[in-house]
Amino acid sequence: MKKGGAGMADKMNSYAILASLSPQEILDFQIRNGMLNLDDVREQIVDKERKKILQMHPYAISHGKDGRWRTWVPDKNAKDGRKKIAKSTKEKVEEAVVCYYLENDEELKRKRMTLRDLYSEWLEYKKLHSSETTIPRVESDWKKYYENDPDSVPIIGKRVRDLTKIELDEWIHKLIRKYDMTKVMYYNVSLIIRQMLDYAEELEVVEENLFRKVKIDSKRMFRKVHKKKDSTQVYTKDEQIMIFKEAWNDFTNSTRLVYRLAPLAVMFQFQTGLRLGELCAVKFEDVENGVLNVVRMLQRDSDKVVEHTKSHEDRAVLLTDAALELIEVARAYQEEHGCKGEYIFSTTDEALSYAETNILLRKYCKKLDILYRSSHKSRKTYISSLIDAGININTIRSYAGHADERTTYFNYCFDRAPDTEKKMLLEKALETPLPS
Repeated sequence: MKKGGAGMADKMNSYAILASLSPQEILDFQIRNGMLNLDDVREQIVDKERKKILQMHPYAISHGKDGRWRTWVPDKNAKDGRKKIAKSTKEKVEEAVVCYYLENDEELKRKRMTLRDLYSEWLEYKKLHSSETTIPRVESDWKKYYENDPDSVPIIGKRVRDLTKIELDEWIHKLIRKYDMTKVMYYNVSLIIRQMLDYAEELEVVEENLFRKVKIDSKRMFRKVHKKKDSTQVYTKDEQIMIFKEAWNDFTNSTRLVYRLAPLAVMFQFQTGLRLGELCAVKFEDVENGVLNVVRMLQRDSDKVVEHTKSHEDRAVLLTDAALELIEVARAYQEEHGCKGEYIFSTTDEALSYAETNILLRKYCKKLDILYRSSHKSRKTYISSLIDAGININTIRSYAGHADERTTYFNYCFDRAPDTEKKMLLEKALETPLPS
């Protein structure tokens, strides 16, 4: 029984040693030694690697008076930093030593590391260098496009150092076609493999990141993105007026206690363009001399307030008279009803619920029989309104919290005017008397 157990350990060690070698290393060994029989190659490689491990072992293997063989291996949990190994034969001690290093030596473990093994380690590294909003998206993309995709399973199960450029190329092109990816979608999905292999290169698991050599023809491969219709992205001037009336009536006539100030928040977002998480977490102390300092947000996934914005950059938004009036109405309500919270649109010590604004907006749209657009579209309405008014684009970009005005123009610029107003403006712009 013991003999069989030892034989099994020997076999497992052989597999582990071979697994730590790339096919190219095995082929190079075969060529150097003039060997043609693959079984002989494997046997000699295992023997050579085992000898390397034993030569690296810092403790002597000795034969005791009791007939048993002994040595020590490093153990950071032991008092003297090492633990004893004792066996009936020298061969068994050597096998135990080899087994120990294969299981515990970081360099040997990394040689056998697959992409699936690497992912959790890389993700912890990624968390140190990314915003909280990025990680949930990365985890979601990993599950969908890597862990649960049949074409990706062989890739993530393969040793990192065995991946080739051609198989990475074929794999990512299959994914692009399968999911009909846009350029942005591809960037988010490929970020994982690209940064994981960068990380593997830093760890010296691979010599270079082969994925960076993969070329994608963006003009032919990616699905073209057409800008969405104005009517689905912003509220018209007339719709905004109707929503304000409905929200004000809701505030003055509601019998709710917890979310009594939420209707004011719906109006306030149209006046400030705050992101929903920022709107929920805005405090009275953030308002100073007619300016709102946007410095925190409520996180959607964790439901926690953090002292930074999505971009991790604070910004100042000049407030309209209407926005300042909404703040004073909220303040007066809190004082009248003995609320001592610091959040402007909450009657408790907690920030306004993330969902409440959208719930009310949907309710108002349904009652008014107009198309519902989420609170993010209220933000788009604010930004489009400033563009329509001819305000300098850098000022608008700053108020919106965008790093680049191209983001402001491409993703947030929509026409709010109804067709009747467009017709009037068109006639004025192209007014030319016809010849009589």
